[in-house]
Amino acid sequence: MRKTAEVTHFYRRVFFVSLLLIIVGCREVRIMSEENTNRENGSETESASETVSIPELEMFIFDPDEFREEIVPRKLSAPEVAKFLLQKINKDTKLKDFIQVEKVADFYDTTEIVEKYKQFLGKTESGSEEVRRSIVIDRIIAFLGNPADVQFAKEYYKYLIEKVDSIQDFQQIILLHETLGLGGDSGALKQKIQSKLASLEAKKDSSYQARLEYLKFQETIPQKLTSAEDVQPIKDKVLRNNERRQRLEEEIKMYVTNEYRYPEYLQKWSARRIRRETWAAQLAGQIKRNEEPMLKEDVVKSLRAFLDKLSGLSGLQTNEKEAAKVRLLRAVLFFNGKVSSEEREFLNGYKRKQVDILANEGFLLE
Repeated sequence: MRKTAEVTHFYRRVFFVSLLLIIVGCREVRIMSEENTNRENGSETESASETVSIPELEMFIFDPDEFREEIVPRKLSAPEVAKFLLQKINKDTKLKDFIQVEKVADFYDTTEIVEKYKQFLGKTESGSEEVRRSIVIDRIIAFLGNPADVQFAKEYYKYLIEKVDSIQDFQQIILLHETLGLGGDSGALKQKIQSKLASLEAKKDSSYQARLEYLKFQETIPQKLTSAEDVQPIKDKVLRNNERRQRLEEEIKMYVTNEYRYPEYLQKWSARRIRRETWAAQLAGQIKRNEEPMLKEDVVKSLRAFLDKLSGLSGLQTNEKEAAKVRLLRAVLFFNGKVSSEEREFLNGYKRKQVDILANEGFLLE
């Protein structure tokens, strides 16, 4: 019996020691796992919080030169620009800075910033400047966002219509209307314009300033909305074309000529469309920036094909054809294409002339 008890006691000790080893082993594994996780998370956090310094953008956005405030700094990395716009811009950023941010975000197609920028819109606007600030942010979301983001921007646009009051507010929200591609779906905005016009008309004889304000509003705002409405069917026709080669030709024609009118809208829009043709072959895939070298080459071929047709285009004066040639060749270089020595010499004659969107050279660009 004594021997049996000793054996039982022995096995109990073995079981206890084994259990202790398992517990300690599990704890060590858990600790090592936590250390690895913390190390990985720390690395990710460090990477995410890594400060991006782009002096050209700092100056362009926060302290722009009055002569260069329309010329977005060129040859920057789009992912780095996106990081900059995520790190440096917040819900307290001023209107004047957001106006510059919009230009940068558009040129570099910084689709990464949309989700954060949506958080800046909280329906807390007070006064004209804050309303216009939200309109600019909503436009950024509208031209960079996916379909769900665009729907968000449309809903916020409806809310902003009720907030606009000054002539500057109306000018900016009409630009938002155009960016959203709403065209003739403008009933609420038209009603707001008519209401404001009636209010100004009732006061127009009270002072010289009141009459000037009424006349300026009457002569500009309704017409701006009409243009924003009329331009949409032109864009829609291009977007409905599933034949890539034909669609590209129309987009290029829109970019380099005034055949379609409305250059204040269509030149910027067509430049944006041409850039997106390098992301995917068809519109459904052109949601996030994703430059494909083969598609860039394809865009360059289309630019070259249009250049070959340029001399035979009717309705263009000689100087207009020269300006279009400059724009086309600069676009070829912009998309990493090559130009001949003769073409390079031709471009050198316009080195500090003509502002082009799809270009790394030209007026005020070194």
